Amino acid sequence: MKSISIFGFTGSIGTQALNILADSEDFVFDFFVCNKNVDVAAPLIKKFAPKYVFVDDKEVREKINQSEFPSSIFIQDYNNLLNLIEEDPSDIYLSAISGFSKVELTLLAAQSGKRLLLANKESLVIMGTRLMQIIRDSGTDLIPIDSEHYSAYLSLKQLDRSEISKLTLTASGGPFEGLPLEKLKNKNIAEALNHPNWEMGSKISIDSATLVNKCFEVIEAHHLFNLSEEQLGIVIHPQSIIHSLVEFKDGSYEAQMSEPDMGFPLSYGFYKQRVAFKKNKRADKLLNSLNLTIKEFPQDRSFLLDITKDIIQNGGNRGLVFAAINNYAVEKFLNEEISFIDIYNLIRSNYEEIEKKDLLEPGELNENYIEIQEQIRN
Repeated sequence: MKSISIFGFTGSIGTQALNILADSEDFVFDFFVCNKNVDVAAPLIKKFAPKYVFVDDKEVREKINQSEFPSSIFIQDYNNLLNLIEEDPSDIYLSAISGFSKVELTLLAAQSGKRLLLANKESLVIMGTRLMQIIRDSGTDLIPIDSEHYSAYLSLKQLDRSEISKLTLTASGGPFEGLPLEKLKNKNIAEALNHPNWEMGSKISIDSATLVNKCFEVIEAHHLFNLSEEQLGIVIHPQSIIHSLVEFKDGSYEAQMSEPDMGFPLSYGFYKQRVAFKKNKRADKLLNSLNLTIKEFPQDRSFLLDITKDIIQNGGNRGLVFAAINNYAVEKFLNEEISFIDIYNLIRSNYEEIEKKDLLEPGELNENYIEIQEQIRN
C-alpha cells in the first residue's frame, strides 16, 4: 500500500485525483494541503482521513472544529508542515497548488527520491532549472500532469532523442479561438471563463483564454525535456484531441491523442501504468467523432512568444516577472478593474521595464514578487 500527499486537494486537479482514488484500497493518505476552501475540504477530509491537514489561511484554520475530524491531525504552522514532510516522505506527491507561494512544498517533494506528479506550473516557469537539478540529484520519479506534457512524456520516454526534430504543444485557443485581438476588447469574465473543452479554476481558465498558459507550458517543456527554444512550438487545435506532436528528423510525426480528460495523466501517475479509470473511454467512440483542425498561433499575440523565448534563453527571474505581471493582470480582470485586452497591455508594457535579476532562493521569491507588483502599480 502506497502513501499519497496532495498539495491543493480542494482544487480542480486535486478533486479529480481524489475522485479517481475514491474506490481504491491501494493507497493511504499522508498530507492534505489547501488554501481556505473548507466547504470542499471538510467532506474530503472525512472521506479520505489523511494523517495530516494544513489549511493555509490563518483565519479559516483557526475556525475549524478539529473534533469533527478525529482521524486527522491539523498542522497550525507552515514551517512545521515542511519539517514533517521532510522527516516522513510519502511514496507519491501530487503538487497541484496554483501559484508559487508554497513552492517549498514542491521542492521537498522533488528532493524526496519518491514520485512527484507535477501539476504546478509556476514551479517550473519560475525556477525550472533548479527544480530539475534537484530531481536529477535525488532520483525522484517525475511525471508531468498537464495533458500536453504528459502526452509528450509518454512519447519521448520511448524515443531516441537524436531522432527528434521538434516537440509541438497544442492549445485549444480557449473560448475566443479564432478571434483577432481587436475583437476581445469587450469580452467579460463569464465569457472568458467559459472554456469549451476543460473544466478548470478561474485563474488557469483566464490564462487559457489569453494563451499565456500555453507560453508557460512551453517554458515547462523546455525544463522537463531539456529541449531548446528552437525545438519547441505551439499550434492551435480547438478540439483538444491531439495533445502533443513529436516531429522526427525525417519529417514524420507522432501524435498522442485522447479525449480531453485529466484522468488519463492522473491515473497513470498514481498506478504507473495505464488503467481503466473510466469504462466509457472507447477508442471507437473517439475515432468516429474525429474532426481535427490545426492552426498557427495568432500573430497578433506573438509578443507572448517573444517573452517566452527570452525566458528560456536568458533565465534568471524572468519567469517570475512574466508570472507576476500576468497574475496581477488576471486578478485585476477578475475583480472587474480592467478589460480583458488590458491583460495583454499590462504584460506588454511592463515585461521589458521590470528589473531582471539572477535566479533567487525560494525564500526570496515572494519579496521579489511584491517588488514587481509595486513596479507595475507605479
